[in-house]
Amino acid sequence: MFLLGERWGFMSAKNYRPIKFLDRMEGNNHIVLLYDNPKYADVVIARYLLNGLQKGESCIFFSPDEPKTIEERLSAKGIDVDSYKQANSLRIYRTERSDAGKLDMLSTLRRIREESTKGMRPPYRFVGRTITDTETKEGMTLGLAVEKSGHEHFEEFDCSQMCYYDISGIEQSRRDEWIRGLLKNHHHVIYASEPDKAVAFETMLLEDVE
Repeated sequence: MFLLGERWGFMSAKNYRPIKFLDRMEGNNHIVLLYDNPKYADVVIARYLLNGLQKGESCIFFSPDEPKTIEERLSAKGIDVDSYKQANSLRIYRTERSDAGKLDMLSTLRRIREESTKGMRPPYRFVGRTITDTETKEGMTLGLAVEKSGHEHFEEFDCSQMCYYDISGIEQSRRDEWIRGLLKNHHHVIYASEPDKAVAFETMLLEDVE
């Protein structure tokens, strides 16, 4: 069970705005998770996955990190990783650390989806990020191009997905521009931070303001 009893100051995790937002979410959605502290990101990611697992969805976390590391992070937030893995409903899929060969963006996304879901049943729920380099202009440019391509073809993939970015690590000289690009190419944004700063909303609202 997810550790809803964890407390941050005067607020419990069940009252954390991003979690309340996720719990109301229905259907297939393309979400971008922005954070500057991984402890808050892990809370949101774990809740997102648990919501899918409890609905009978197949959940895939794709990352260049060691699968054991990811499993430990999810377990620390209360997900029974071993049980869900045995049921073939949770998988940690390791991607390449290099971004070489990812210029064929749509093919890369399709390949990851096909390889990571082998033997699993839809509907699918993904957590991950295709491009690992977010600290250089070249890396972020490629990352935004991949996000744009994926978002434009999102309905074809017939899934839910949460992409995550440590905003403290995004290339600094154009950080605001990069973040605007990420918001433009997702349906929802979650900023996981301290409870009094955390927000979550539909990015369509930004278009209405503009």
